[in-house]
Amino acid sequence: MTRSANVGWSIAVCAVLAATAGISFATYQLISFQRGMKLWDEGVTAANTGDFDTAISKYDAALRMRLGAYGAGIVYSNRGVAYNSKGLLDRALSDFTEALRLHPGLVEAYVGRSFAYISKGEIEKALDDTNEALRLDQNSRDAYHNRAIASLNKREFGKAVADFSEAIRCDPDNAGLYVERGNAFLADGQCDAAIASFESAIRISPWLAEAYWERDFAWERRAYKLLNKGIKAASERKYDEALKFYSQGLDSHPGVRNHAVLLCNRATVLGYLNRREQSARDYDEAIRLDPNFFQAYYNRGINHRECGRVREALQDFAEVLQLNPKYAPAYVDRGAIYVRQKRLDEARADWVNAVENIDGIEAEQRPRFLNSIAWQLATSPNSSCRDGKTAVRAATQACELTHWKRRDYIDTLAAARAEAGDFASAIDSENQALQFSEVSSREYEDMKGRLRLYQHQQPYRETK
Repeated sequence: MTRSANVGWSIAVCAVLAATAGISFATYQLISFQRGMKLWDEGVTAANTGDFDTAISKYDAALRMRLGAYGAGIVYSNRGVAYNSKGLLDRALSDFTEALRLHPGLVEAYVGRSFAYISKGEIEKALDDTNEALRLDQNSRDAYHNRAIASLNKREFGKAVADFSEAIRCDPDNAGLYVERGNAFLADGQCDAAIASFESAIRISPWLAEAYWERDFAWERRAYKLLNKGIKAASERKYDEALKFYSQGLDSHPGVRNHAVLLCNRATVLGYLNRREQSARDYDEAIRLDPNFFQAYYNRGINHRECGRVREALQDFAEVLQLNPKYAPAYVDRGAIYVRQKRLDEARADWVNAVENIDGIEAEQRPRFLNSIAWQLATSPNSSCRDGKTAVRAATQACELTHWKRRDYIDTLAAARAEAGDFASAIDSENQALQFSEVSSREYEDMKGRLRLYQHQQPYRETK
């Protein structure tokens, strides 16, 4: 039996039943329609309270009534929304498709189906549906919203921002849309625009906690970007520019940890600019904010040393090593102070500790530290400071890390080998260093002098 024949049979039966009951067929249809409308309304009410199971049940019953194609299309669409909310995406897609068959041009069905497609990861299909919805209604907030979400899935952040803005045009008092646009701005790296969007959400809904959280996160992101700009400028010795970036970051509500880091970095730049007292104040504040920030103690120790406050410098280096016993730079710098104080055994112990913990130094800085330590341990005029074995180890590692391309590091290795008593290897290393073409005449003569010492079985010593 065909579908049309079956429908005709049902109508005939209903007509007979209506006549038997003493009512006209038209009255029967009206009653069925009214019952369907009531069930439809009950389904909407249940859906609005989040009771989607009841909503679906009501929509099921409504669809058994005589709503006509127009009404049935809307109910199918509503049931599809309920299925979306329960994550029953295939059922939702089926309902939205049926809704569009019964009610072509139903914008809500295109919007609902686009949401289901997004949830299934079928982004191109979702975009097709949002585009069709917007062709039918250029003021569909939800269509713009869903198209923005689809664009975010494709990492097309500019398009997402544009569509969130259109959704806001359609519904300018919707704080949630401003929050979503703010997050799209953030994803696109536009921190200032994101902050402005979150601020708009807060003005509309001062009680919307999410807007505050996201705004604070955007502030931190902005501060972090400025921190990185400052680091880059400082690495290029553009200290005034770095100072500007760090100061802007500090004005950006950076959060406690970023605040301390920005202060520490600004203090370091102020030191380079010989503004030592300002530098000290920034270090003090960074440590107050984060008492476990050992790098701030280390940098403040350097600042104290440069200002001649040796006792305070030693206290800071000791605090660093209390917080992080593997922080090699503190051993190196404290060892240098110990040498000047004639505390030679302590100096050597610190330099040996620095070599043992060299992994605590950033990779690009390790060769420089290793070479400096090796030179001290190999050439110090004070025997208490020398350690040939450790010097060879440190110098060899410095040469390996720089792929044997640093003449001065190979020269240090020669001195270390001589201190260790391996004069044949010392002679080989010094001759290797002498082969570098960029050696100045003064450096060449110095290295030739060391080579003569090694050839006479004598190590090199720095003058006191």
